[in-house]
Amino acid sequence: MEELEKKLGYRFKDRDLLRSALTHKSFNEGGKNHGLDNERLEFLGDSVIGLVITDYLYRRCRDNREGDLAKLRAHLVSSNLLFKVAKTIGLGGHILLGRGEEKNQGRRNSKIVSSCFEGLIGALYLDSDFATATAVIVECFREFLEQLLNSEMRINDYKSELQELIQKHKNILPVYKVTAEIGKPPAMTFRVAVYMENSEIGSGSGRNRREAEQEAALIALKNIGNFMNFEKLSETFFAEKPKGS
Repeated sequence: MEELEKKLGYRFKDRDLLRSALTHKSFNEGGKNHGLDNERLEFLGDSVIGLVITDYLYRRCRDNREGDLAKLRAHLVSSNLLFKVAKTIGLGGHILLGRGEEKNQGRRNSKIVSSCFEGLIGALYLDSDFATATAVIVECFREFLEQLLNSEMRINDYKSELQELIQKHKNILPVYKVTAEIGKPPAMTFRVAVYMENSEIGSGSGRNRREAEQEAALIALKNIGNFMNFEKLSETFFAEKPKGS
């Protein structure tokens, strides 16, 4: 844990809080400590990270409109990017997992690792204060923030891309419907399908409805040639997912 704290740039006063942040729900399944895991801390950390990133973008990107800021934030707080941030501090090697998740390569699972990072930030916030949490989060994200803000890279908002494309060719709007809600808060998975003229053109899943809708829109963009006649879509729509996601 000391190695992790060194990379994080923060030493915990409450060691039990740190241990809880690193404990996946599979670690204590069936034991006397069942339920003592990082899910509640993950719920808190998600909000802390979201506020810090929103505040940073608001202050740094003074010329950007609300829509552009929303796209930047959505990219920065996505599971895929949180997984990349967590890898920079070697978080996967410190997570406490059950035997089943160990066998299933849980330390390389983007959802497990990104959720643990949120739990870690939630614990850090409780162990210190918002100013300290802000400094640690910004430092962890610095490389990705600078790459994003100092480049011409495109942030894909698949829902907007899909809507613009369908409106251009059909003058109608895509319709999104939640098809399943699996699990209980804060560890829920949503499944969403997107329809065009009552035909399903894509479906996706995510930790919240927004995430699931974005994945459904991406799948629809890849499939939509089967439903409409137009030239091949630009490859800029197709962002690669990290291995293990």
